[in-house]
Amino acid sequence: MSILIADSGATKTEWCLITDGETKTFHTEGLNPYYHTTESITEVVDHHLKPKLDGAKIEEIHFYGAGCDGNEKDAIVHQALQGAFPDASVNVFHDLLGAARACFLRQPGIACILGTGSNSCLYDGNEIIEHIPSLAFILGDEGSAGYFGKRLINKYFRKEVPDDLKQDLEKNYDMSLDHITAGLYDGSQKSRFIASYGAFLGEHADHPFIKEILHEGFENFITRILLKYTNATDYKVSFIGSVAFAHRKMITEILEENGLMAESFIRHPMNRLVEFHSVEVA
Repeated sequence: MSILIADSGATKTEWCLITDGETKTFHTEGLNPYYHTTESITEVVDHHLKPKLDGAKIEEIHFYGAGCDGNEKDAIVHQALQGAFPDASVNVFHDLLGAARACFLRQPGIACILGTGSNSCLYDGNEIIEHIPSLAFILGDEGSAGYFGKRLINKYFRKEVPDDLKQDLEKNYDMSLDHITAGLYDGSQKSRFIASYGAFLGEHADHPFIKEILHEGFENFITRILLKYTNATDYKVSFIGSVAFAHRKMITEILEENGLMAESFIRHPMNRLVEFHSVEVA
């Protein structure tokens, strides 16, 4: 039996093919149903995924995706995958459930995503039992690359970025107002565009100005979201995503300052999802 697992974020989708206990991984672009149609997902699967599967007979698909947060959006992905793999049993889940399963398998805890965007939930080892909305790119997403990108751009145009950082920023990023305005108003994936500027903070994480921005963002995520979960201090906290992994030392310190305990920082959740579904099959 061949099982296909997908972990799809805003930027990319990681696919893992499991056949007789052996795994192979592939990548395509992110397949968020807020930005993709059934037809465009089908095109990506047909042209960029299926040729890599070498004709494997897929019997189960477990797709964890950003934007898969309701029946209507789930159906966009489900229809595309069912059409591409008509003999497979197709399951579409929110990426937050994927994060929870990857973080804790079947144990309870507070699971977090800090990547292009941010999210979190309280997980009882089986399902999500409490969820404080991230409020997405415009209203929230504290601690994410998108959040930090917004903060950096705002401070740049308010002339608050120190000269040494300003010169490096202008050298390596397009800081023209026309370019940024076009990305905000004309682009179909605004969060990804702004998040690309967030990478600058990771490149200069030791600079005092950048440290202050990072600390503020992570502290907001922890104090304004994580601490609001019921009996939050009774649970361990684990993180998925490149931003969390890169800044795990600072995040751990802020958690401890607020009476929370870090369990793990997982840069790529796929191995843990494979473990979860392998145990499920066994």
